[in-house]
Amino acid sequence: MLVLGAAGWALQLALSPPHIAEVVASQVSSRTGRDLRIQGRLDWRLLPTPAVVAEDLSLANAAWGSQPDMLHVRRSVLRLGLWSLLQGRVHIDSVTLEGVELLLETDAKGVGNWDLPQPAKTTTPPGKQGSAVPDVGIDALRLDAVQLAFRDGPSGRMHTATLHHLTLERDAQGLALQAEAELRGQRWQASGHLGPIAQWLGNQADWPMQLGLRSAGARIDLKSSLRAGPTPRVAQVEFEAGIDKAEALAPWFGAAGRWPLPLLLKSSLTLSEGSVQADALTLSMAGQTLRGNADFRQGKPWQAQARLSAESLDLRPWLSRSASAGGAPSSRRQQLFDDEPLPIDALPQGNATLELRLAQLLLPGTPPIAAFKADAHLHPGNLKVEPLEFTVAGGQLRGSVTLNTTGAAVPRVKLLIDAAGLSAQTLAYAAGTGSYLSGGHVRLKTDLAMSGRSASALAGSASGELLLSIDDARLGDGAAALGLKLLPQLLSAITLQPQSATATRLECAVMRLPLRNGVAAVQRSIAIETPDLAISASGQIDLRNQTLELAFRPTPKHTLGLNTAQLASLVMAKGPLLDPKLTLDAKGAAGMALSIGAAVASGGMSSLGQSLLKQAGDLHPCQYALTGAVASSSDPGVKAQTSQSSPPPEQALPGLLRKLFKK
Repeated sequence: MLVLGAAGWALQLALSPPHIAEVVASQVSSRTGRDLRIQGRLDWRLLPTPAVVAEDLSLANAAWGSQPDMLHVRRSVLRLGLWSLLQGRVHIDSVTLEGVELLLETDAKGVGNWDLPQPAKTTTPPGKQGSAVPDVGIDALRLDAVQLAFRDGPSGRMHTATLHHLTLERDAQGLALQAEAELRGQRWQASGHLGPIAQWLGNQADWPMQLGLRSAGARIDLKSSLRAGPTPRVAQVEFEAGIDKAEALAPWFGAAGRWPLPLLLKSSLTLSEGSVQADALTLSMAGQTLRGNADFRQGKPWQAQARLSAESLDLRPWLSRSASAGGAPSSRRQQLFDDEPLPIDALPQGNATLELRLAQLLLPGTPPIAAFKADAHLHPGNLKVEPLEFTVAGGQLRGSVTLNTTGAAVPRVKLLIDAAGLSAQTLAYAAGTGSYLSGGHVRLKTDLAMSGRSASALAGSASGELLLSIDDARLGDGAAALGLKLLPQLLSAITLQPQSATATRLECAVMRLPLRNGVAAVQRSIAIETPDLAISASGQIDLRNQTLELAFRPTPKHTLGLNTAQLASLVMAKGPLLDPKLTLDAKGAAGMALSIGAAVASGGMSSLGQSLLKQAGDLHPCQYALTGAVASSSDPGVKAQTSQSSPPPEQALPGLLRKLFKK
């Protein structure tokens, strides 16, 4: 007891707490360039090992920091090596910090407050050989109840986490690490090895680090080397992350179940001066793998580039599950365009380019897509995908999509598409209606400007032109898709006969919609031709309320040998886009004409209905629907048709109704 008491008294004299505080503060200041302050109680503790207990410690922040202190510690315990003390050296066996508040932040240029200046080389002034600050070694570091905060300087966003405990202990490789943390309610376990702290602070050699993070259904592994040299120093990192459970994504993404699992990301990273370069980048989603490279640089605005490619990308299992989870099946839908908000309201404020190349892309309800090429260009408030090119169903599609969110109350979209030579039969089979349509080629062309935050809002504001045509196809008896469903009903109503069980040849069907604020005034820009009939339509299609009101006028071809009295003079289609109703009531045309602003003529028939019934028959309405030009009058079929007389509508329609009731 006397020896211990004497040793304690000697330690108090030789190494008093103020002296220890001065040594430690000097070491920290010389190595970090930051002031260390001890504002609370500072005491010696002799048993079980010599230790200095300090309270209320603070480490100064960078000069540009948002707070004066980067680090605050409620209580710390420095356990000292007794033998080194007896030799006049300070060696810290361990440091325990409790109640830690650590603020990490970046400035406007992306420089972190953890970027410490390279320690200056000290020289001993003449006659002051004993004044040099001695080196202090540390064998172990323990942290408990640590609150971490990160503030992103460019965006001003703050992120927080809790570190329940962390242990760093010296071993043959440097420092062994064990930790447990909580981030957004998700607990993570960490383990690994770090190089000696003195090697990191000294910046005389590369500093290695190997770290593994584990959580429920997620893992992150990295192996890095912090290069010696001028600050900010360059880090080389081998990175790999994997997720195989949706629960691991729940804290970060509300719709975690929509992700294609398992996810795997691998890359060789180079981190330097606020930039990240990713080489040998591999992204695997549910077994579908993309490869390429990317780079990112902080700034205002930030810059990013990525190039990704794959031999085959099959998204059908993932997208099919997402679609089925989104609501009722399509056969029970009440609207063609829904009101669900689209993620287009705000664009990232940066400059980025993504080049995507896929040899094959598989999507639900679509034939295999080949030679897919898309380049996305992002600028603050503007996103443009151009070129957008691929082959599908034996044809080629080219186009571009532009999204602009600046200078307007709602996002604006520009859609340009030109697709030709697509197999109608292949498209029908992919959509599940292959038994209804065979043969045929599809042409699609759009030049539309829209605005809104949902599909219904975009459609209801569309201005421009949409063209869809099918030629040389046959209609069967199978289930019909949208649009094709109306064709057999229309043909049956026009001919006043039940639909034939045999296939009907469709020479052409054209729909050209000149849209203005979601409304298309149709003036014979919808047409259908079979070997026996030529049909034109006029009226209105309103995408705002998703309804149509169309009058169809048939013209028999000369090979049929029938006049218009043997056909319905006027067939009306009216109602929702997905389920319009067909009628033979000519008075219904008057109501439709009023709804599109046409005047009502005498006799109860609208000007629209009168004009359709009084016009000479056009044997090639598809040509007019496509181009707006009438077929040449030199066509013998045109002359033959114009020579036929048609009864007035007030005589023809009652006769047709009598036929209908008779049947």
